Amino acid sequence: MVLRDCKKGMVHWPEGDRNIPVLVEKNDEEIILYFKGYKFEDRRFISEIDFYDLQKGMIVTLSEVLMRKNPAFPESPYPWIGVCEVQEVLRIVQRQNDVRVSVAMELPFVKETEPDAEDGESEELHFFGVIRNLSAGGIFMESSEPLKEDDIVRFRYRFDKEDRELKLVVVWMKAAENGNFGYGLRFLRMSLGMESEVRNHVFKLISENAKKK
Repeated sequence: MVLRDCKKGMVHWPEGDRNIPVLVEKNDEEIILYFKGYKFEDRRFISEIDFYDLQKGMIVTLSEVLMRKNPAFPESPYPWIGVCEVQEVLRIVQRQNDVRVSVAMELPFVKETEPDAEDGESEELHFFGVIRNLSAGGIFMESSEPLKEDDIVRFRYRFDKEDRELKLVVVWMKAAENGNFGYGLRFLRMSLGMESEVRNHVFKLISENAKKK
């Protein structure tokens, strides 16, 4: 059984650099993905899909999806559904147990937005945020910019020798004590090399903090 307790996922769309959050429903052995938005079509594709399972962690899969219109729409808020069949489990990542370190890194972020309904162009929202803790799984960030669950943001940083662009998805949010918003974000589509760079940077900071004490 691939999924045990999973309500959310992220589809890495096969064309372009798009990450689409989906609602996940498991019905016996069938996995149904619910898509927001209308700009889809009947099709079949194979792509990487991350499932956020509360019991098993993040399950990174290669899956086949059959897209079709949702027969329950408009009663359901999801116009499109995808019948998903997991072809292969690539890895399972228990990132909530990863080592994290407290930091104070103020960086520019970019929020990705949906394409405009009229011209199809997407806009970028630029804002600043302060990363308060960091792990190879994600970050906790404070910012005055209002974000919502499943928003996708990115930032650039040099953890080792190379400047990297990293994408994250907003998992949860809360009001911070200083009047800003606090966000828990999970990294998206990190290669093993990039994940290793971030983890090594975390251990380096922990070692430096220990020496200062």
